Amino acid sequence: MNVRPIQESDIEAVINLFRENYGDDYAMPEFYDPQWVKRGVYSDNIIWLVLEDDGKIVASGALILNFGDYNDQIGEIGRLVVDPDVGGKGLGRAMLAALVDASDDRVEFAFAEARTVHPKTQKINDRIGLVPLGFLPLHYMMAWRESFVLAGQLFGNGRALRRVGQAEVIPAVAPLARLSLKNLELHETITVRENVSPYPLDQQIAIQPLTAATLVRVLKIEQGRLTEPEVFGGGSIDQGISQLQARKAKYMAAAEGERILGALGFVHHEHDASVRIIELIAQDSAVKGSLLRWAVDHAETEYEAQVIEMDVSAYSPRVQATLYAMGFLPTSYIPGMVFHGTARQDIVKFAKLNAPWELGPIELTESGREYFEIVAPAFERAARVHESRLRALHAPVLKNITPLEAYIVNRAGKAFDVAQGSALEPGAMYLVVSGALKSGARVVGQGDVLGAGIAFGDVVDTGAVAIENSRVFVLTKAELDAVCEAHPRLGIKLYQNLAALS
Repeated sequence: MNVRPIQESDIEAVINLFRENYGDDYAMPEFYDPQWVKRGVYSDNIIWLVLEDDGKIVASGALILNFGDYNDQIGEIGRLVVDPDVGGKGLGRAMLAALVDASDDRVEFAFAEARTVHPKTQKINDRIGLVPLGFLPLHYMMAWRESFVLAGQLFGNGRALRRVGQAEVIPAVAPLARLSLKNLELHETITVRENVSPYPLDQQIAIQPLTAATLVRVLKIEQGRLTEPEVFGGGSIDQGISQLQARKAKYMAAAEGERILGALGFVHHEHDASVRIIELIAQDSAVKGSLLRWAVDHAETEYEAQVIEMDVSAYSPRVQATLYAMGFLPTSYIPGMVFHGTARQDIVKFAKLNAPWELGPIELTESGREYFEIVAPAFERAARVHESRLRALHAPVLKNITPLEAYIVNRAGKAFDVAQGSALEPGAMYLVVSGALKSGARVVGQGDVLGAGIAFGDVVDTGAVAIENSRVFVLTKAELDAVCEAHPRLGIKLYQNLAALS
């Protein structure tokens, strides 16, 4: 058998390999277009090889080199397919080894994303030595929102250059970290940080589009750019505006008068209804929190993003805690994925889902299921507990409340069902989610509030009784006070709305 670079004359044979394996159900339907494939054959950023046996193409694989920053030395494995009639002969592993060799030491970490509607690609990854490192729920928009298993492997100096034993993670990340380290046979401990305070999310800082003039001032800020970066995304403001625009990245700057305090970059993927935050530069924690809050609000209101994702440092539990406080959950722990300074750094992938928790059909290998059983239950609980029930009501008490603020309110209280004829407990504020209740002569329905006076020190006993099976959301005075203290801007909105109702 002979491994060699792909040629234009091989295109039809490679397309047929995909049809033999996937029918017409491959994740990228454009792959069946010879002209689209031809562009990949001649791309400078792709190493594409085929394996030939007696003149017949029996395997194909590509290594995409422009994922990540130029010095990250990351290769994305793609277009890997093996003739089903000659499977089981180690062709996939041979192809991976050939791709890494052909990269001329340009790859120290390689990864692939495998569909979960069938286990074919997952099994190929297992056979070629890519180990699972995460589960990406509802990650891409196909015929429906599909989930993927992320797999990877360290090569060359990838292991030797890692920051060993220095990771610090919040408790939600710890199970993923331990599993990924075990899968990559990295025998080390991690430090779990309990009760880490998130960055302040409520500071009043002006956010404005980055311009050529403000770019110069941002480049003078080292924190997050040259020293201790906390967000990684394959792009950097150092590349300049034209290069960032070519990657469809948008940047916003935080300002205080003429003084520039930081910047944040993101990419909007319209087809997948997703936003990826790629860089965070800031002089202090208040600026970091303000930029992250703006980005989440903007993604949810301007783009109605169904998925918001970030890759963050495994050595910064505070940025992890900030994302967790905003409704993000960890999906992957990837040892040594990025290079910064003099070492390869571990990263944690986080995602915030605004899409219904509808996974569709899923088939997982045993190794992929280990991540599913860690990641999926947390997202399922979040969807159940923090569903957009309040936001969808368009209730007067929630006037001018952003999706992120609605999430914060959701998390502060709780929703429960009230059977017909049952009474509400006194001393709390209730928002009617569904059904109807009667308080004295007053009948209240969906979107109405009972007990708003607790916000102003009144001793409230609504005496409300459900006149049909109902569901309510409740906040005690202590819970309302805690929300307003932690998020003053949100508190002002709530009190203004409650005053109008009282």
